[in-house]
Amino acid sequence: MSVLSAQIDYENRKVYILEEILGKPEEKENNTPALARKVRLKLYRDKHIGGVDVTGDPSGLQRSTTNEDGINNYTIITDTFGRGILRPKVKLLRKQPPQATRCEFVNEVFGGYEGWEIQIDIKCRKLTQDLIYQLRNEDGTKSKQKTTDPKTGVKYERYGHLSDCLDYLLCYYLRDSWYKFKSGGDGNGYVVSTSVIQEGFSY
Repeated sequence: MSVLSAQIDYENRKVYILEEILGKPEEKENNTPALARKVRLKLYRDKHIGGVDVTGDPSGLQRSTTNEDGINNYTIITDTFGRGILRPKVKLLRKQPPQATRCEFVNEVFGGYEGWEIQIDIKCRKLTQDLIYQLRNEDGTKSKQKTTDPKTGVKYERYGHLSDCLDYLLCYYLRDSWYKFKSGGDGNGYVVSTSVIQEGFSY
């Protein structure tokens, strides 16, 4: 499991990816409660007081059969963060963005779509690896090949977790641009039409 911390400057159209926080299997952090505790401790250590938005895969709202009614990944996160200084707010798209389309959208944003710019801190090495090495299937979706961890013997997806975090972040917080892209807009938001210019004039 993985988390990205980010800030967005809407006025200057910049997305800052500040840090990646990894739930390590060997530390038994690859589950929602443990990773939420790790993130909470980090935010407290950093003296974060501005409130926290929690976003990600909308399917995380689904209840697991191992949990009681009304309990899902996002309720676990908000309960772990508590109602104090962090003031967590869950912000999600209504449904999961189609993977191939959201991958194309993220690539366009990297290319300056609608004037947006993404800046990723050099410490975000796993995210950088995802963006460089993640393979694409013929249908445009991400190739989620599994590999085995030699230390734990557990199978996992080497690439894709952090790039998924980035996808959901951009689709939600840049949703005007996302909806425009998804509906086939060119990003300009308006159509310019001119009359036909003829060579010369007849008086």
